Amino acid sequence: MSLLVALLLPFVGFAQTVSTANLYDLKSEQTKKLYTLEVQLSESDGSIHSEAVYKDLTGKTVVREQGVIQGAQVKSYEIERPQTSEKGKFTVAGDKIHFEYTGANGKKKTADEKLKGLLLSTANFNAVVKENWDALSSGKELDVRFAVWDRLETVGFTLKKMGDTDKGGDKWMELRMKPTSFVIAALVDPVYLWYSHESKKLMVMKGRVAPKIESRGQWKDLDAEVVYTYDQKAVSK
Repeated sequence: MSLLVALLLPFVGFAQTVSTANLYDLKSEQTKKLYTLEVQLSESDGSIHSEAVYKDLTGKTVVREQGVIQGAQVKSYEIERPQTSEKGKFTVAGDKIHFEYTGANGKKKTADEKLKGLLLSTANFNAVVKENWDALSSGKELDVRFAVWDRLETVGFTLKKMGDTDKGGDKWMELRMKPTSFVIAALVDPVYLWYSHESKKLMVMKGRVAPKIESRGQWKDLDAEVVYTYDQKAVSK
């Protein structure tokens, strides 16, 4: 989820923004690592292209996500989850969102939904937070529609500031992302995110993640603690 807009470097081409993260068992206090994540962002034709790759501790890819955003608006998103042999995508055209999903059995499903409100995905999450930084940091709530690829629909959430925390000379803003539906809230716990006030980058996230975890021979939904680090590499065209 760590997807910030890349900076452009004149005479060199574009700057490729790279972030990495470790995913830990939520109750282990960052002692039990489960997966790693690398996110690369690049600019092309006025759009930001992202690729997020989750790997297990042997280096095997378990989830791959790709997205395209313009400004803070997501235009497309694709995901493959080899763990469960599932894949999905959605595209935005005009006021319509088109979903496609292929299950482990190979059957494909599609659905269309009218675009309403602020559309959110992992591809544009940080760009939306950055665009609405002043409102969020002042305590204003932000209503969004999160695109859930395997449900072929968007789901309502509210982003709200929960407080600020001093972190070694920096101050972090804590945000909570909570479902607006009581039904969804019964299935998914709120997601908590900590952003640096200085850099406006996501530092830590606690909540539902894309990889699943194996339990008794079955793949189960996973809530984890995700801790991010950042780098930036200049890449010539």
